[in-house]
Amino acid sequence: MSDLLGFSNVSYRYRGDWLNLVHALKDVTFNVPAGCAYGFLGANGAGKSTSIRLVAGLLHGHTGSIRLFGEELRGEDHRLRARIGYLPEQPYFYDNLAVGEYLAWLARLSGMDVARIPAAVDRVCQLLDLAELKKRSLRSFSKGMRQRFGLAQAIVHEPDLLILDEPFSGLDPLWRARFKEVMALERKRGATLCFSSHILGDVEELCDRYGVIDHGRVLEQGTLADLLGQAPLVLTGTGEPPPGAQPGADGTWTLSFADSDRERVLAAVPAARIQRLERQRIALEDWFVERIKATHHAGERLEPKP
Repeated sequence: MSDLLGFSNVSYRYRGDWLNLVHALKDVTFNVPAGCAYGFLGANGAGKSTSIRLVAGLLHGHTGSIRLFGEELRGEDHRLRARIGYLPEQPYFYDNLAVGEYLAWLARLSGMDVARIPAAVDRVCQLLDLAELKKRSLRSFSKGMRQRFGLAQAIVHEPDLLILDEPFSGLDPLWRARFKEVMALERKRGATLCFSSHILGDVEELCDRYGVIDHGRVLEQGTLADLLGQAPLVLTGTGEPPPGAQPGADGTWTLSFADSDRERVLAAVPAARIQRLERQRIALEDWFVERIKATHHAGERLEPKP
């Protein structure tokens, strides 16, 4: 599987308050394979948005290599970026433009064939429930409505790579569910999905790959299947419990063990005494907190005042 997006030892720094040098990214390396849904995880200020803005061309001056669609990304490379759909965390839109004309203009800027634009605009307006609002200007839109328009403009030109920065921000539960359906449809169309989030349930539901960034460094990346597969197995049985088993109130017992011990444990317990074997579920939220809390004040234990 080829990579649509790849960072190799990418660093980025800028002058912050009082001209202090801020190291936003430090030797960041990760890759987004074609066809996957990649969840880019990190706490606020971890470096997610900085990485995304470098790809989108909103920031410049990094060191290291960023490859997009197999080519080195350099400066104002509109040819490659035209194949991206991008929704910023805090998008800015021209409030005086109407929804329909704005989407058509953005599709044309992305290089879409003029003859295909009307149908493309109709498609995204139907998906995001904007069909009745095509003649309304964005100045009258609420935050949630703007977010719907933001996703519509990101997908109107049918991009090969869809990059979304905190896409569920400001959405109610109904529209969160609808956004997930639209993102799934984009994947089915053939788009590769990369989105940043610190909401672990969304990543678990939508993604097959993940990366964790913290304080400008990538801590780990891999597949969700491998991550969830690290959870221990739990064997439930009856009769004489094996060593280390925990008794249950209903007369059964449970025994937790690593995947590598499966063959040994099952060989030691008669099949007639086994009720079920299942994998213990990893709570991604707890896993994420444990992974990064050592470097955040929010992870420190609060002691009650005497």
